[in-house]
Amino acid sequence: MSSPDPTGDEAVRALVDAAPDPSPEPSPEPSPEVRSAGGAAPSAGAAAEPRRDLGDTARRVLAPVAGRVRRAGRSSARRYLGPVYQRGTAALRDRLALMVRDAVDGDPAVAEVRHLAGRGAFDLQSQRERSESARVDRVNSELLKAEVRHLQHRLEELGMAFAPGTGIEGAGARFAELREAVHALERRMRNLSLPGALPAAGQAPTAAAVPDTAPPRPAAETPAQLSSTLFDYVGFERRFRGDPDAILDTLVDRYGDELLDHQPVVDIGCGRGELLGRLAERGAHVIGIEPDPGMASEARARGIEVHEDLAGPWLRAAADHSLGSIITTHVLEHLELDDLIELLELAVTKLRPGGVFISETPNPASLIVLGNSYLLDPTHVRPLHPSLLSFLCENAGFRDVRLRFFSPAEGYHLRPVPVAGDEEAPGVRQVADHVNAAFEQLNTVLFGPQDYAVVARTP
Repeated sequence: MSSPDPTGDEAVRALVDAAPDPSPEPSPEPSPEVRSAGGAAPSAGAAAEPRRDLGDTARRVLAPVAGRVRRAGRSSARRYLGPVYQRGTAALRDRLALMVRDAVDGDPAVAEVRHLAGRGAFDLQSQRERSESARVDRVNSELLKAEVRHLQHRLEELGMAFAPGTGIEGAGARFAELREAVHALERRMRNLSLPGALPAAGQAPTAAAVPDTAPPRPAAETPAQLSSTLFDYVGFERRFRGDPDAILDTLVDRYGDELLDHQPVVDIGCGRGELLGRLAERGAHVIGIEPDPGMASEARARGIEVHEDLAGPWLRAAADHSLGSIITTHVLEHLELDDLIELLELAVTKLRPGGVFISETPNPASLIVLGNSYLLDPTHVRPLHPSLLSFLCENAGFRDVRLRFFSPAEGYHLRPVPVAGDEEAPGVRQVADHVNAAFEQLNTVLFGPQDYAVVARTP
């Protein structure tokens, strides 16, 4: 706690108040003898007048003394308290300077300002240089954007050149189709190099190729070749049927266990043998039938027994009741009616009792299939309605013929009308139920299952 200033007005006033009262004390009353000797006592008015004169006199006397005391106190305060005050203010000044310095040094904003000042951020020349550099960067950025837009435009043009329907997004698929086309061309070239290959167009067969004494082969022994130089079916399937790996996984999930329970498994139109390869990995005895030489060779590379023939001739040569199961996927819709009936009858004969015949085909009962995927394939002969294929299997001699439906076109489905649980509007609920029932029928007819399979067993 700070001490009061000894030279202040309050200290001087306190000193004056502490001085003795200059007014005299009342004189003792004289004794009667004195009164009788000295005469009568003075009156009260006569005594008050000298008392006032005494107070004035004391004030006049003490005023210079108070002034001297005040001056002496101020001089003493300056002499003795000045150094103390100087030392206190110096220490306080140093402490405040240290606190301010610590606060400034700990402020990140001040540190950033110092950093910028050290880098010349507040220098006008540096600011001009930075502004010019920023302007140059903006110009370069705009030029770079223009180059990127130009490159993007060229890439889009290139993508449209490779894939006119999809652009650059479909270029990868088109390159895959080109690769498949090259592979198909290589297979055809290898077929032409085989002994007994057909002569090129416009070239007469040589004597070595067709001996004069060789009798013509019967028509039944001459397998038809599924080779066409005008239509690339492998590339067509890759583009429009979907991802081959996803399709293979789907087939294994749908039929894998049932085929494993009925061996040996025969896949008519096995292609590259992907399905049979998966089954063989699980220990199944598999046989592939594939008339295309290139695909047959790729299937053999998987270690699969593959016969390069059509289904009819191979089944006719097979022993009766020797097969456990036969599967065809998207094959029957490519056959003429007589060939289809013959295939079903041969399958009944060659399968052992309790054997399984599985055939998956597009579902024409779903109208979106007829207007989309079925008409898209130019090699389809006729759509096979589920009831028709079931009827043909029963007539061929199969028993326990069942149908399985897959892949409804749910993306096109009409959504049901939501109905709130309000009992006060039964008419609205009834109308909504009728509408939803109609929507369900339309979804079944228009956007129903896109594939179905007939699963038939021999008696």
